[in-house]
Amino acid sequence: MLLPILRLPASSRLRRPVARIALPAFGSRWRAVAAAMVAVLLGGGGAGGAGAQDGGSGTVVGLVFDSTASAPLAGARVAVMGTSVVVDADESGQFRLDEVPAGTQTLIFFHERLGALGVGGTPLEILVRDGAVSEAYLSVPSRATLLAGWCSAEAGEGDTSVGGIVTDAVTGVPLPRARVIAFGEATGLLQRRRVLREARTGNNGEYRLCHLDSSQPLEVVVAFGNGEPVPLEITRAGPQIADLSIRISDPVTITGSVLDHATGSPIPGAHVRLIGSSHAEFADSLGRFGFAGVPPGRQIIETSVIGYATRLDSLTAFSNEALGIEIRLATEAIALAPLVVTGRRSPYMFSTVGTRFRGLTEARVDSIIHRVTSFPALAREARVPGVQIRETMIPNAFGDPQWGVCIEMQRGRGVDPNTCNMVEVRINDGPVPEASFFLMELNPQDVRRIQFIAPMDAGLLYGDRGANGVLLIYTR
Repeated sequence: MLLPILRLPASSRLRRPVARIALPAFGSRWRAVAAAMVAVLLGGGGAGGAGAQDGGSGTVVGLVFDSTASAPLAGARVAVMGTSVVVDADESGQFRLDEVPAGTQTLIFFHERLGALGVGGTPLEILVRDGAVSEAYLSVPSRATLLAGWCSAEAGEGDTSVGGIVTDAVTGVPLPRARVIAFGEATGLLQRRRVLREARTGNNGEYRLCHLDSSQPLEVVVAFGNGEPVPLEITRAGPQIADLSIRISDPVTITGSVLDHATGSPIPGAHVRLIGSSHAEFADSLGRFGFAGVPPGRQIIETSVIGYATRLDSLTAFSNEALGIEIRLATEAIALAPLVVTGRRSPYMFSTVGTRFRGLTEARVDSIIHRVTSFPALAREARVPGVQIRETMIPNAFGDPQWGVCIEMQRGRGVDPNTCNMVEVRINDGPVPEASFFLMELNPQDVRRIQFIAPMDAGLLYGDRGANGVLLIYTR
């Protein structure tokens, strides 16, 4: 088994920052890997620490803290370098090391969280006295410290760095591929603010903008789909964390009634709640209940009342839906049918009466995915009448030409061939920013099904945004 190479500092420089330990991305075997690394560090326990004293030992108690999450780091493995003393921190992050050789010792810790952040645990030097109890506090570096470290590896000379996570303001879900832009002072006749830096968020919604100049006005803006951007003014120098949110989805309304499984009569006073949220209430005299402002997504509904068995149901709600549901309770725990959706108002073609599906079903995608190499090629396989798909140079947000895909469902005669009446693109029911360029990078292997909605139907469902038609994409 190959282990990472650890370069230890000279004993004369123990008080300086030591070299970072290169940890692998920990998985389910992280404890075994950490144990092996500890064994190498400890060297079988034959030698004491750098300043160890013969014939004495003490106790070290302390806490391991995750500064990035502002919470204790449960389960961290703490070791005394050069000895065989090692222990795992408890659920509150606290640890106790007994029989630690007296003298100057160095503590180090391991945890899968370090692997996720791509950093190593910072060693801590501590003086252990014979028969005494010493305290030690170990921590994962703060987010600002990590940001400063990451930006130090990038080229630039600015004195300010900004980083954080971009989330949906309604659901709190991190947003991948969102644009985060840093603007400087306004210039030119039109007084447009100059773009200093631009970044895309990763799959976990994280971004960073390094080496900004704080001597001029700075403003950070996030853009995603048609969400309204909220600017953030940067007023000081140095690394700083700025978590941003933008509203790209609309809340859901859920109403319903609780009925007796056998008789169908209402059950007043039944307690209905959405697990993991603050939404909870008692049914009225007619067994009715309702929740407003529910974030879209999967919800777990718990229904309970004295004299009936408690029931759990799951329900997936999409942005801006209004759901009516019917929940039936039995006096004992028996197998019941799933809850019944009695009403559903949704902007999706799948639930619109009188419309015809046009696109690629999941089965059709599975049958052709082996012979397509791009999303435009996959979309052409739908062969929807009136849909034109072409790759061309399209101006980006800054007016510069960029290679993208143009998908049109209607195009009048005499229209400039260099223009594109791009359809509204929604992926997993969320709007897609800069869809022409996004679709060029979309891996067709990730697509489960697609559907085209004609401009007339799309206009009724999406308003002005559906004037050119809509393309719905659902991923695996």
